[in-house]
Amino acid sequence: MKIGVENSDVFVTSHRVSETNNNATASAVHGVIVRNAIKTYGVGSNRYPVLNELNMMVKKGTIYGLLGASGCGKTTLLSCLVGRRSLNSGELLVLGHEPGSANSGVPGPKVGYMPQELALYGNFTIKETLFFFGGIYNLKATFINSQCEFLSKLLDLPPCDRYVKTLSGGQQRRVSFAVALFHEPELLILDEPTVGVDPLLSHSIWNHLVRQSVDHGRTVIVTTHYIEEARQAHTIGLMRSGRLLVQDSPENLLNNFRAPSLEDVFLKLCIKDDAKNPFDSEHRLSSKNPGYKIPRLSVHRIGALIRKNYVLSFRNIGIFLFTYFLPALQASLFNVTLGHEPTGLRMAIVNDELDISQGRVCNYTTDCEYSMLSCRYLRYIKDNIIQVTGRKGQVWGVVHFGWNFSKEFEMRESDGDAAELANIIGSQIGINMDSSNQQIGVFIEKWLLEAFGDFVRDFRGACGNVPEAGLLPVTVAGVFITERKQGLLDRCMVAGVKMPEILLSYLINQFTVMVGQTALVYVSMLLVFNIPCQGNLAVAILITLLQGLVGISFGKLNLKYLKIIIGNYIFYIILGLLISTGCDNEMGALSLSQASFLPLLVISGICWPIEGMPLYLRKIAYIMPLTYAIESVRCIFSRGWGIEQSSVYAGVLVSFAWIFVFLALCLIVARVRKFAS
Repeated sequence: MKIGVENSDVFVTSHRVSETNNNATASAVHGVIVRNAIKTYGVGSNRYPVLNELNMMVKKGTIYGLLGASGCGKTTLLSCLVGRRSLNSGELLVLGHEPGSANSGVPGPKVGYMPQELALYGNFTIKETLFFFGGIYNLKATFINSQCEFLSKLLDLPPCDRYVKTLSGGQQRRVSFAVALFHEPELLILDEPTVGVDPLLSHSIWNHLVRQSVDHGRTVIVTTHYIEEARQAHTIGLMRSGRLLVQDSPENLLNNFRAPSLEDVFLKLCIKDDAKNPFDSEHRLSSKNPGYKIPRLSVHRIGALIRKNYVLSFRNIGIFLFTYFLPALQASLFNVTLGHEPTGLRMAIVNDELDISQGRVCNYTTDCEYSMLSCRYLRYIKDNIIQVTGRKGQVWGVVHFGWNFSKEFEMRESDGDAAELANIIGSQIGINMDSSNQQIGVFIEKWLLEAFGDFVRDFRGACGNVPEAGLLPVTVAGVFITERKQGLLDRCMVAGVKMPEILLSYLINQFTVMVGQTALVYVSMLLVFNIPCQGNLAVAILITLLQGLVGISFGKLNLKYLKIIIGNYIFYIILGLLISTGCDNEMGALSLSQASFLPLLVISGICWPIEGMPLYLRKIAYIMPLTYAIESVRCIFSRGWGIEQSSVYAGVLVSFAWIFVFLALCLIVARVRKFAS
């Protein structure tokens, strides 16, 4: 390479491979080749370049120090090298292959990556951390143990049984560095590895990197803010505004620029770099549009992810137990709070038949006697209603008897259809309701009608008449009263983990927990609360496992029909994965989750029958994930229907359909965000 300074302009003649040269020949010499790399963020007029026609060559078996100010594009370039982002245009070869291509090993075991973020699980010990990534790389336990011992000495790590969250910032950075080193990759990419590390340990780290490159032929790319420490690198590349200003050995840079330090070299380059390169590369941006390829799933990577999920779950035993027993707790809470008849409802009784001065007082005879029938009727009202004399106090309504109620009732019984209007009015029981709470109003009305039916049947039986022939002279009037940030995902995916493997591991973990939750809920429902199941219980459990179980509420309504309400657990697991995939922070994911839960719950017919909704809303309700599953389990429990009925098997088919839809959306969103970032 030659570096010249002419007419106050800086130019670089780099180790570019001739267009006519074979890529295989170049790859045999270079570990990394970047040609005319363009990477932009944003769309339309808001688009700006992060990498601007960048060219870079990194020889195999060397250390390459990538230097530059924050925001110059170093981290974006490294993300492209490890396959986490894609270029808009340009060529990129790592270890002879395009990142992400078949047999490239990048992302995968051929690259060791240390991001700027800590990217470690705080609830893991140091040893568990290495074993987790060792499981992803399919390494043997003996090798992991030996590497743990070696790296502990090299990096002065605390005991391997220490939890990561209990370590200091510098110790955590060293553990992160050990994760990048321990599987002995061909390419090491280290983003600020010595931040927060004391000078003596930093010197030891650089010496180890030199040995790795010289003795083992490994390629190392290091970014650092400490420019002077990069003197130990074989080649230094100085970046500014998405371009590589120069790349050469530290000695050549110091000699050619006649500078005492690399910082002075960088300063001179920045002063002389006054060229403006307008970014107008519309014709290039469409050249990189990779098609979607179905990734190969790895059993050992999925196994490592599943073990990781279980360890993290059991580390916080309080949260785990709360999550595990929450459905059973919800089901029990629903049983003791929802679906039961209300009690302690106060009703005012205004009985004009009573007149102590005239000797008209309540009697409790059971004979056929037309006397004080108002008192006789009140005895049949359920104990759920508290009868209060007079109109004072807070009450849910008023029951009124006329002064001659018993006499008018007798006359109406004898006259039948020939009864006069005045007689009909006098024999009625006036009920004036507070209808501010419609459900309570419905219950009180039902109880008063049932009480009158019981009263008539008993009285007519005592008089030797047909009990069911009684009339119902009761009128009711209504009075209306006015709920990726630490870099862990990137690190796992650079290690070769695929998004489908992550989704599958979470689903397996959550499904095993859900099986236990479902068992607890059904035990409490069937054995503790004695909820009868008229149909095939196995089918109901199958639908419950598909939909998942957040809560079941059972109760008796007007005619004592059983009502079952099922929440959607698997659906919300997958919806949670979809939301997590599409959000950048916890607050956004939490807000979307809360915003989606209540509308889906209400519109699925759980809180109110779908038949009570407007016609246009009913069509939407029937395509919701919960609707058919709720109806299926309701038909099994209350009607005794089997899987052969369309209302039952529809719940199974719809549940499967929504699971596949949301899993597909997870993968699509993850891929779109990858190429848009």
